[in-house]
Amino acid sequence: MRHLAAVFLLATASTNTIPTTTATALDGHTLTLPRDLPGHATILILGFTRKSADTTTAWEKPIRASLANAPAISFLDMPFLEDAPAFIRPLILRSIRKQVPDILKPNFLPLTTDESIWKQLAHYTDSAPDAAYVLLVDTSGTIRWQSHDPFTPALLSQLSTAAHNLSTDTK
Repeated sequence: MRHLAAVFLLATASTNTIPTTTATALDGHTLTLPRDLPGHATILILGFTRKSADTTTAWEKPIRASLANAPAISFLDMPFLEDAPAFIRPLILRSIRKQVPDILKPNFLPLTTDESIWKQLAHYTDSAPDAAYVLLVDTSGTIRWQSHDPFTPALLSQLSTAAHNLSTDTK
């Protein structure tokens, strides 16, 4: 019985941690998450549809502006391309590279695998397929805050407070 309780706790804990994921950012460097998370606190902005570009951008711009003076906090914009046919993905990536400014390319991490796992972690809902799914994770990839609500200054304030608290936590 004790073994079953430990397995349950492990399973519960792992559902709040991002999966090991290797991908190439738009600037060409490869990241393996969570190992290569760029900050003490990292904000992940997930988009699961083509139309989610508008909602992820609505979150990304104010996040980027609010992080200008917070070097321990970083962000990654992570569009999922798994549903796109493999032969079309290079065309989609080329189009994205043209649209994304060079300064943002290191923070732009398109993913082509494990979409179902990420959807589960982000609490994806069919009623909000085009939403930006925003996750705040610590250095181990444990989710500390999340939302898929449309951007508002109040939500940004909540996220910012959580990220700053996490980035200054010395534990």
